[in-house]
Order: sequence, then C-alpha cells, then structure tokens
Amino acid sequence: MKATNRIYLDAMLQNIKSVAFFTFLGVLIARLGASDFEIALSNSLPALFCALSLAFLTRQLPVTRGVFLTSGYVRQFAFICMALSILLPNPIPVLLVFWSINAVSVIVTSAQQPAILRRVIEPDRFPALFSRIKVIALFVTTTGGLLIGFALDAFDSYFPYNYVVSMLIGCLSTFAGMSLIASLAPREKTKIKFQPIRLFRECDRNIWWMALNNAGIFMTPPLFTIYHVKILHLSNSQIAFFVVTSGILSAVSLPFVRRLMERFGTVGIYRAALLGMIVCALPYGLIDRYWLLVAAQAWTGFMLAVSEVSTQTMMMEEAGKHKAEMAYFSDFQLVMQLGMAAGPLIAGAMLAAMPLWACFMLIAVLRLGFFLSRPLFPLKGKRTEEDGDSVGLAAR
Repeated sequence: MKATNRIYLDAMLQNIKSVAFFTFLGVLIARLGASDFEIALSNSLPALFCALSLAFLTRQLPVTRGVFLTSGYVRQFAFICMALSILLPNPIPVLLVFWSINAVSVIVTSAQQPAILRRVIEPDRFPALFSRIKVIALFVTTTGGLLIGFALDAFDSYFPYNYVVSMLIGCLSTFAGMSLIASLAPREKTKIKFQPIRLFRECDRNIWWMALNNAGIFMTPPLFTIYHVKILHLSNSQIAFFVVTSGILSAVSLPFVRRLMERFGTVGIYRAALLGMIVCALPYGLIDRYWLLVAAQAWTGFMLAVSEVSTQTMMMEEAGKHKAEMAYFSDFQLVMQLGMAAGPLIAGAMLAAMPLWACFMLIAVLRLGFFLSRPLFPLKGKRTEEDGDSVGLAAR
C-alpha cells in the first residue's frame, strides 16, 4: 500500500476513534454525575500529562517501529480501561487516571508520527496533505457523530453500556490505524539513553504566542459541556448536530482556505481563525435557541479546523530550519499542550466566581488580549553561541 494511502486510511480510522470514543465522552462524564470542577479537570489533565510526556520522555525516544508500537500498545490498554471504568460505582477518578496514562502514551505516537511522515512525504506536499486529512476527519466526524449520537439515544435505556460499546469501537479503530503508520517507521534498533533535558530551547515568539492562544481556545470546551448538558439538557443527537454542521461547513470551505493560505500566508489565516472564534464566544452563554446554538457551534468548529490546519502547517514549515527534530517538535507540542491544560483550569476557576454567561464574555476579552500579545514575546529562545541559529525539531 502506498504511503499516502496508509496516511489517509489512518486518518479515517483515528477519526472514527475520535467520534466513537471522545465526541460524547464529556456528555458521559457529566451524566455520570461529575461536578463542574471534575468536568474542567477532565479537559485539563490529559493535556497536562501530554505536556509532562513531551517534557521528560518523548524527545528522548528514538523514532523506530518498536517505540511507536510499544506506545501504541500502552495507549490501547489505557483506552480499554477507560471504556470499562464507567461500569464502576465511582467511575470518574478511575477514568481520569487511565485517561492520563493514555495521554502519556498517545503523545509519544503523535509526536513520532510527523518525523515518520517527513521520511516519506516531501515538505512542499504537507499543506495539501494536512488539508485532505482534515477533510477526511470532517467527513468521518460529520457522518459518524450523527450516527453514534442517534444510536446512543436509541439505546439510552442501556446506559452506560451503550457508551461502553461505542468506546470499544473506538479502541479497535485506533489500534488498526496505529498499525498502518508503524509499518512506515524505521525498523532499526537504537539504544535508549535518558539524559538531562533543557526545555524550551527551540521556542520562539510564534510558538509562545500560539500556546497562549491555545489556552484561550481550550477555555470554552468544558463550559460548552456544562451549558449543553447540565443547563440546557440537550440530547446526544442534538449535540451531534453541532458536529455535523461544523463538519459540513469546514469540509466545503477548507479547500478554499488552503488556497488562501498559499496566497496570504499561514500566519495570516491563523490570525483570522482566532478572531473568528472570539465572535462566537462573546454572547454564547446568553444563547438558548437551538438553531442559534447550531450556527454558533458550526462557525466555531470551522474556525477551529482552520486554526488546526494552520498550526500543523506552520509546525512542519518551521521544522526544516532546525537540526534536532525531536527537540523542536517536542518543544512545540509541549507549549501547545501546556496551553491546552491551563485553559480548562482557568475556565473552572472563573465558573467558581461568576455566572456562565459572564465566563464566556471574559474568555472572549482574554482571547482578544492573547491575540494582541505577540509583540510582547522575545523573538528567539535562549541559546548558546555554540548552538548558533539551529533549532531543535521534536516529533508530534
């Protein structure tokens, strides 16, 4: 099978996992009786453990088939334990523990994957590759989200077993996709040596700025869950329509967005996506009409898709300027994950002090401040003269 076909098939399988396992996981956690703080924590802990993995483990592992597969096996074990944990009398703590273990392993595979892809794909093909992968993701999440949402509602009398079946389907999909990419990894055996690590050496102004914006972006997901499930009491099918509408809008628009990136630059399109998300965050807590919620979620999902494609493209474009791949990719993903971990915790703290609608408004203001903060960051990270201008690359 051609390398590109393996990559696209993996993208399809991984997004089946995302839909079957994670799309309704926040809804499940809320329905299991989680507090607002636990909902915020469930959005923060995975990213925090991803960051810890990137800081102390990922960059020290060689890019080999053995390492990639081993991390995949650990990931699969954690997935299965997460799925089965919801059958326990008090499932939330156990689920969060295995979700954290999964985060440590998943970041190893996701960090190594760009380094593997760079061996088989030419750099100038990455924008087209990532946009096609995103279209595949949008197609799967659109159709799969709707089907699984209806299925979960249809078998709601079997709660929580209906969620267990859905999550086990996701487990099978992610394992199959991981096996496809593993076949592209180098097969040589390399001795692993753990050494002291100097973090953030490869972080420049853009990386720190994007990480801060990431914190702003990830403040809203726990609030969306609380608002949709606990306040508005929306069903899985109604929430699935958010995925469907944002997926259709993104799938139709991303090819056009890719041409805009080629014409106006990746950073410019990323900026536009950040501003686009601010528009919907500002009034969100005051919206209760379902069609307005669908429109707002569709626009937010589209802007998020554009920002993800832009971020991935910028990461791969900058990678060629660095000599140490694993250091660059790890530092890049490390600060992004730190932003993703900080965002939900900040949102949880806001929710403890103010009503939900005020939290959305304050987040919109903070996002605008983050957007305008780029000049405040230093141009380059600290490096010694022996390092020169070289920057390290790490694997996502």
